[in-house]
This record gives sequence, C-alpha cells and structure tokens, in this order.
Amino acid sequence: MNLAHRFVRERYDLAAFRSAVSGVKLLDDAVTLKRRSRDYYWFSPIAKAALDGKEADLIVVPHSVDEVMGVASAAARLRIPITVRGLGTGTYGQAVPLHGGIVLDLSEMTEIMKVGADGFTAQAGAPIHAIEEAAREQGLELRMHPSTKRMATIGGYFCGGSGGIGSVTWGGLREAGNLLGAKVVTLEEEPQLIELNGLDTNLVNRTFGSTGIVVDVSAPLEPARPWQDVVASFAGFDDALAFAHSVAADDAIAKRLVSFHVASCAHYLRPLIPGLEEGHCAILMMIDKRDLSKVDPSPIILSEPSAEREADPKRIPIYEMSWGHTTLHALKQNRNLSYLQTLFPPGRIIETATQMHRTLGDELPLHMEFIRYEGQLAANGAQLWPYTSEKRLAEIIALHEDAGIPVANPHVFTVEDGSRHKRVPGDQLAFKEKVDPHGLLNPGKMPSYVPVHP
Repeated sequence: MNLAHRFVRERYDLAAFRSAVSGVKLLDDAVTLKRRSRDYYWFSPIAKAALDGKEADLIVVPHSVDEVMGVASAAARLRIPITVRGLGTGTYGQAVPLHGGIVLDLSEMTEIMKVGADGFTAQAGAPIHAIEEAAREQGLELRMHPSTKRMATIGGYFCGGSGGIGSVTWGGLREAGNLLGAKVVTLEEEPQLIELNGLDTNLVNRTFGSTGIVVDVSAPLEPARPWQDVVASFAGFDDALAFAHSVAADDAIAKRLVSFHVASCAHYLRPLIPGLEEGHCAILMMIDKRDLSKVDPSPIILSEPSAEREADPKRIPIYEMSWGHTTLHALKQNRNLSYLQTLFPPGRIIETATQMHRTLGDELPLHMEFIRYEGQLAANGAQLWPYTSEKRLAEIIALHEDAGIPVANPHVFTVEDGSRHKRVPGDQLAFKEKVDPHGLLNPGKMPSYVPVHP
C-alpha cells in the first residue's frame, strides 16, 4: 500500500491528541516545526531536493517514560505517525517526517541512571559528552562515540549511528559487546515497555527509529586513557596509506582514531591544522600517549593532549575533523560537495583504496576511517564527491561494487536503500511487526514493511 495515500496530514485529529496528552510539552510554532523536522540530510543534494519542506504538524517533548507511553497510546488510537528525534545530528533524513504528524523529541529526557565498571545506562536524550564526563570522574570512558559527541544524544547515536571514534579498536555498534541493552516503547493502543539485551539491541540499532521508541540505552565503558591528538603528513599517497594502515593494524598501539585523508581531501582541513602543507595527505590519529614511542615520529606535524584541545574553545579536537565532520568542513568551503560511504574490505584495504584513487582521483577524494569489522581491520570510506548527476553517482557506485567494495548510499532516506545489503534483516522486520503494528513509526523509512493492522 502506498504510504503517501495512507497518511493524509489534513485528517490527523491533533485536537483529540492534545486533549489525550494534557501536561506533555507540545510545540507548534513555525520556526520550531521547521528546525526540529530536519537533520543533516542536506549533505546530499539528492536527499535535499527530496526532503526540503517536509515538516511535522506538532513537536512533542516528553520528560519521562510514562509520558512517552501516553503519547504512543494516543498516536496509535488516532493513527498519527511519529518520527523520533534526538538533536538531529544524523544524516540520511533519519529524523525528517515524510508524512507530517508528530516529531517525538527526546532531547529533554537526559537522566544518566548508572555509570560504573559494568557500563552506563542513560535516557535516550542524554548528551554523549555528559555521559563521558560522568565516566571520566570514575576513571572510565566510552568505547566509542560519533564525531558529533559534543552535540549528539546517546539515543540518536544508538538508533542512527554505525560506529565512530573508537571503532578502529572496538568495531561498529553492532559488534558483539558494544551495546548492552535498551528499553523500547511500542506504538500501540496499549504500549509495552520491552527490554532488549546484548545482540538483541541490533533490532533497533540504525533503523531510524522505525522499530521502536528507544527510551534508554546501556553500553560498556573502558578504563580512561591519556589520549593524544596526532597528525601525520605525507607528500605521497602510497607512503601515507601505508603509514596509516600500519598504525591501524598494530595491536601494540592503543588508539581511538586513524583517519586517512588524501591531499585533495586534506586541503579542506588545512585551516584547522597548522603546518599541514598544500598537496600533502594527512593522517589524523588519537593515540594513547604512552604508546607514542611506537609510532614513527618523522611525519608527525601535530601532537597535543586530546583533553586540552577539546577543552580549548579556540581549537577543534581532532575527532571533529574526522568521520562526518570531514564532509561538514569541506562543505563550508565548497557547497557543491557531497560524499559516498563505502567499505574497503579486510585483507584488501590498500589494494582497493589504491585502485579507487588511481581510477577516480580528485573526482572522489579519498577519506577513510579505519575500523574493526567482524574482528578484522577494514576501512569505512567517506569519500568526498563534487556532485554532478545521479547518473554519474550510479556509475561510481557500480565501479566500487565491481571492485568488491560495498556501498552504503548516503543519498537515499530509507533503511533498505542506505544499507550495503539493500534490505532490512528479517529479524528487524519481525520486530517492527511486534512494536509498530499500524506502521506509524517514521513511515516511509522502511518501505519493505507492510503494517499488520493499518
């Protein structure tokens, strides 16, 4: 059934909804509706053209699980769609309501319930930086965080993210042990509160809030390390890539980040990195200060304590030049740029990265984040792409896939199309049937799901 015909904005009974959730914070001024119906989908000119102008009819800001359950019950009875949101730092249009209705803004559910050696538990709206600050008071830290740590919520990262700073050691969020638990509210007339543990958390990870309303998250913590922000610079591509790969692959070096930028990508970071020469490749790293002696010092142009850089408003932490932030800094200088997400596979990173660099060069400036993938070293590509046409995008994707480099297309806004596998796992679809029988959660983002009770 075509969702565009099922959800007609003019027919939502918002008056009845308001009456049913009396006491819950509701916002409907034009500026707030626009701002809180957006995320960073505009990184893609294709998604921007498709999603500009999509807005909620009402922003709902709960402060407790009980309020969330009341909202879910009323929305289910009245058949009003809900799009769940944190602070909108994601991409893919995850938090954009395709069919109006309600944006459920969880950013004021900020309680951190537990921090200890066995991990943390926090409400979905808890700022990630606040969780790490609380952990550091006990000599602990997050295993991983997005480059948007100082902006994002833990629920937004959990529901929309895949990895980040720390993934070079721990892998992505879906890897065993990286997520410990989550509590999920179902979107039914009589909502349930479901507790997920261990790998079952993958049922709601990176599904854009379409497989349940996540109200709290649990994840592990590790002993805090004295991280050092380090930048190495190379005139040649081959030497730079070999250096980055060797550091990433060396298990004797404790690290949180190894981020490779070919010269035409590093160009956009030069205003932020003193001493980075034009035409040079850059490798951005976070390394345990105690392991710096294991890294060749000759190409290093910057080395400063990570905590000092993060605390100084005049300097940007190295992690805010990596992952999605690389594209953001480039876009500030060239609004025609976009990006492509790829996976340079284990055992073939140097071979496949070199092949794409030789084939596409500055048409697709190479940017890679080294990660662990199922225990093996791999690299997430986030290549910059000067936008030309959708036809050329399809050709570039085909070049990668023919070379055995899977692509997660960031120019789409559905879970299926954005997946490297181009499908939703069966367990996620089955779980969505359980938690969202009317198909009201972020409708349009998982089109392969057919509601059981429309």
